[in-house]
Amino acid sequence: WGTAGEYADILEFTRKVTALRADHPVFRRRRFFEGKPIRDGDQNRDIAWLTRNAVEMTPGDWQSGIKSVAVFLNGEAIPEPDKRGERIVDDSFLMCFNAHAYPVEFVTPDGKYARRWKVVLDTFHPDDGEQVVSAGAKVTVPPRSLLLLQKTA
Repeated sequence: WGTAGEYADILEFTRKVTALRADHPVFRRRRFFEGKPIRDGDQNRDIAWLTRNAVEMTPGDWQSGIKSVAVFLNGEAIPEPDKRGERIVDDSFLMCFNAHAYPVEFVTPDGKYARRWKVVLDTFHPDDGEQVVSAGAKVTVPPRSLLLLQKTA
């Protein structure tokens, strides 16, 4: 513990990620994602896998050896109820993963997913402030990192 001060930045980052998970049930699901509408007649899906151009992935995309992918987690499509049997609703998030050794541009998905996104976590620049981007905007994700965006509108 004598050297804990040397790792204060890692400790702070870990606190931030832990708090984010604790505050948002969309990250603490008890069941696997389905990827299909949750309720009859509803088009809200719990998860969507997107290319870096904000297009839903196809089987061919999965076979192409991709190293970057975006994942939409729908906070309005959590199927399990809370402890009192009531519906759980949370914010929605977009996770942009880049496993390449170079930066990659992602396009934020259109208004079907959100009109605006707020950057809440950047594993490459953990101290950067929260920036807001519009749907259809390009965001650069540095090499071997994750950019987490939260739906704001």
